Amino acid sequence: MKLKQHKYTEEERLSEFDKWITPSLGDIKDSIEFKSIVAGLDDGFRSLSGYTGGFASVESCSAYNIAKVINTKIQDVHNCNIHLTNIFNAILLATGKTDNNLKCQYPIVLHRIFGGDEIAAVKGGQLTKVKIPRDFSMEKAIKHFSSLTAYPDLLAPLMKSYFDLLLSDDDYVKQLYSLGKSFLLLDKEGQSYNLLSSIAIFQSRGSLTAKAGHLPEKKLREYMSDWGMKSGFDFNLDDIDVYDFLGLTKKKNEKSRKYDFIVPYLSKLDGKKLFVQSQFYAGDSGSVSHKVVDQTDASRQQTLKKYPQAVFVEYLDGAGYFSALNGDLKKMLAKKSTKEFIQIRTAPIKFRRELQTIDFITPLEIEHVLLKGHTTEKELTMDLQQQGYDLTEIKRCLNDCKSNNIVDYKNGVFAIRNERIDISIKYSLLDCIANFGHVVSLSKEKGILFVPGYANNWGMNQNDLLESFSHEFPFVEMTAKDLLAKIQWLIDNEFVVLK
Repeated sequence: MKLKQHKYTEEERLSEFDKWITPSLGDIKDSIEFKSIVAGLDDGFRSLSGYTGGFASVESCSAYNIAKVINTKIQDVHNCNIHLTNIFNAILLATGKTDNNLKCQYPIVLHRIFGGDEIAAVKGGQLTKVKIPRDFSMEKAIKHFSSLTAYPDLLAPLMKSYFDLLLSDDDYVKQLYSLGKSFLLLDKEGQSYNLLSSIAIFQSRGSLTAKAGHLPEKKLREYMSDWGMKSGFDFNLDDIDVYDFLGLTKKKNEKSRKYDFIVPYLSKLDGKKLFVQSQFYAGDSGSVSHKVVDQTDASRQQTLKKYPQAVFVEYLDGAGYFSALNGDLKKMLAKKSTKEFIQIRTAPIKFRRELQTIDFITPLEIEHVLLKGHTTEKELTMDLQQQGYDLTEIKRCLNDCKSNNIVDYKNGVFAIRNERIDISIKYSLLDCIANFGHVVSLSKEKGILFVPGYANNWGMNQNDLLESFSHEFPFVEMTAKDLLAKIQWLIDNEFVVLK
């Protein structure tokens, strides 16, 4: 269904941002990555406990003792790579050391120990010698150790030299002993996880926060898939360097923002495209945010030189933009080249509307016409033309739907695939609120379903929604209970707000 347009005032833009904000993307401790990190550390400390007699003494935690014991038992380990990774990470947690330093120091140590530039290694199942690399990361070291488990005499000095770096003085050994001993004591009370997680969150929060920063893009890709769009074809899967995409030559030391999305990507080469850049700040990341604002103009200027029909959309969200970075938010929204901004919760309406504005039809729009009972190509084309779509674009989308089996097509008749009926109806309900809603008086009306993308407090009550839906889609047979369940889905997914 083609969505109504709305011309924002500056006040409405900022008010909408605050109303539909997603403050954070969840606690780091709830992420799969974090739970995996703590599980690995748990395994690492339990393994070290076995090698140190339950962290029996400070001496048992020395580099010499741990390396010696591991070397005698490593051949019996089921997965040497995972085993050593977990042990090394546990020691890094206890000592505060990093692989960035170790990978540079380890090659120097090896040169001193072996007096040359070669060390024993196994390649293709054969024992040989290889040149010591200048960059010997922990991952490379673990693979190297694992390959030599059948040769304990050759493995021993290599393993010992690495543990000497990890536990390079008595203070580090004492730290490992203290943490290991505490781990075992708390484990008896069922509290060892809390010890590891509280420390690990400081050690790994930088990398985890960076990964969490990609969740808005992941969410938008999920939305577009729900609209029937094809990943890697209708929308890109990775960030795009505008210089590479447009065939531009970058000047030395020239910096610009990459685009998180260029839509349509490959499915429609001519015409307007949406160039989308995403920034989510759950807190104050001022230095990064200021750079983003500065680089935006340069990126857009270069883009417009090569692609004058580019339309710029900002994907902005997070508590940081509500609070400390609100000034940067205002600057981004005030830029003349910023056509629109979207948030995680507003994208289902506002991003689809921008796609419609540049005359790009998604399969979801085709399905909405099918819900009306228009099933032949002629009927579909006529309906979509009446909505204002270009005939060439209509034919492109219908052909894509047929060739990619997004809809069923037999004997000249189109039909929605069974697995897509549910999502199509949910979005048709959302669109009815957008198109047939009104500015609601909060003091006079209750039980209202509100949607973003229009004037403040734009919505309608459930009875009016059901009436509008029945009028627009008279051939959809569904009980009131089923329709209410779909409305509840919209509420649960925060596409609408019920007040």
